[in-house]
Amino acid sequence: MKSVGLRLLLTTTLLAALAAAGPAWAVSPTLQAAKVCRKTITTLGRSYAKTRLALLNNCVDKLLKCEILLEVDNTNANNCRSLALSSCTGRIGPAPDSTLSRAQAAFDTRVVTACPGIVYPFAKITSDNTVADGLWFGEDSTCGGSGDSPTLAGCLRGEIDARVDGVAGEVKPRAAILLDNTPLGASFPNLPRPPTDSVTVSGTGSGNSLTLNDPGTINITALGYALKITGDDSGTLTNGCGGGMGNNGKLTITVGTQQRVIKEPYGPSNPAFFGPFTTSGDISYTIDLKDSQCNDQVTGTVHVP
Repeated sequence: MKSVGLRLLLTTTLLAALAAAGPAWAVSPTLQAAKVCRKTITTLGRSYAKTRLALLNNCVDKLLKCEILLEVDNTNANNCRSLALSSCTGRIGPAPDSTLSRAQAAFDTRVVTACPGIVYPFAKITSDNTVADGLWFGEDSTCGGSGDSPTLAGCLRGEIDARVDGVAGEVKPRAAILLDNTPLGASFPNLPRPPTDSVTVSGTGSGNSLTLNDPGTINITALGYALKITGDDSGTLTNGCGGGMGNNGKLTITVGTQQRVIKEPYGPSNPAFFGPFTTSGDISYTIDLKDSQCNDQVTGTVHVP
């Protein structure tokens, strides 16, 4: 019994000493801060990339469905396009309350919170590979020079955006043109886009008469090119029409089975995209103008070499 009691006393004493000393695997506050920063960037980067890709693909699928309705079944796509654009704007639009904008803000906020550069110095976060206890974000030629956590978070997210959009453009080849035919395209500059030939539609007239200037044969540079058509923004399409009653004119442009409508105000910020053209040949086009008392139409051929 004495032996048992002695062993129990020694065990109790040893456990108390170990407890007082703390666990052998305890980490310093600096190391813990470094681990939290690294893990947060990794985890959030992965989840944000998945969210962005899913939202973008979903929107492109909605827009593509409308074009297929028109191109395959010759079904009026206007209502479909309106519903798709409304859904896409709520999901990936630039407004702060869109789903994508909220995901972007959440990424930035959580990275800044996890990597404040206080306990674990910010210089260690953006160090290069010569610093043994750094995270080496300085090796990133784009983001390595970030001066603070908010700048670094925004820069890293921008890199994710570019890579995700590149993937989206590969799996959805029409993504860029579909979005560029809406106000949303400008928010996705990293989507791969085909080279483009451009045509500006203008008119001649005064009073209550206006005639479209015939673009003639539109020659595409090469296979794989797209066509961008805009209305002249210098006033030639509005002179004498509308009686000063506002922007009520529109151009309905049909190229083969593809059709787009561009409305006043005309100009480079309001284009219509067609193609890209992947088969040699001649494709008919029609441009219809409607603006108050002024109505005109021109027809011609798009030549693809």
